[in-house]
Amino acid sequence: MVLRTLREKREDLADLADIFVTGQFGKVPLNSIAEIIPSWQPSVIARRNGIPTVTVGARVETGILANSVAADIQPKIEARLAALPPGYFVEQDGELEETSKAQLQTVRAIGIAIVLMLLILIIQYNSLVKPAVILFAVPMGMIGALIGLLVTGWPLGFMAMLGILALGGIVINNAIVLVDFVESNVAQGLDLRSAVASAGRLRMRPIILTTLTTVGGLLPLSLYGGPLWAPMTNGMIFGLIVSTGLTLFVIPSLYVLFAEKMGMKVT
Repeated sequence: MVLRTLREKREDLADLADIFVTGQFGKVPLNSIAEIIPSWQPSVIARRNGIPTVTVGARVETGILANSVAADIQPKIEARLAALPPGYFVEQDGELEETSKAQLQTVRAIGIAIVLMLLILIIQYNSLVKPAVILFAVPMGMIGALIGLLVTGWPLGFMAMLGILALGGIVINNAIVLVDFVESNVAQGLDLRSAVASAGRLRMRPIILTTLTTVGGLLPLSLYGGPLWAPMTNGMIFGLIVSTGLTLFVIPSLYVLFAEKMGMKVT
């Protein structure tokens, strides 16, 4: 049974006793037929997956990461949970839960993207070894991205993983350009090592200029993009810088190694 008084009489619990209710013998005061005992109870019982749930949230200061807050309060939550009766449990929600879901989806997307790129490269070069040499540029980009996130203090969240995915396409493009120039030089009559050296010299300036212009374009988001854009751009910036330096030396060296030691067909 729900009883609701007039709006002007809702501010004082004592007014409940003066409410008149209609009965068999007319209107009578509520306190003449009932004992009024005020008590606290939830106005709404929230449920999640059918389980009664209490949600505790907080607003954090600007610049403080959710991962850092969760790590600080986790020991206190576990101590509090140990004092509760059996059947109670705690789940993380909000930004942490959304980040976990996004990371899982991003990992799946990265796997699909790598498989598609591998298939395209195999079809393009009609070889299994050359795509492996080209895709070796991806880990080099990830090395730089992870270093960048570590140095700048940003977590490996959804936006950072999105930046790594975009970074993979850029470094693969640089590796493809190098390999194509090497094979073009070999087709023109140069021996393998001379072709590799020539390709490195000719493509060094364009690759470095492309990297610098991309880094320059990402700097505003890195400095002023906040928690949304800074993790992505910092990972891309450091990844581009490290991968550019490594790609110019590692990819040609691997190409020569596979061609001379493992019999990879050059053209």
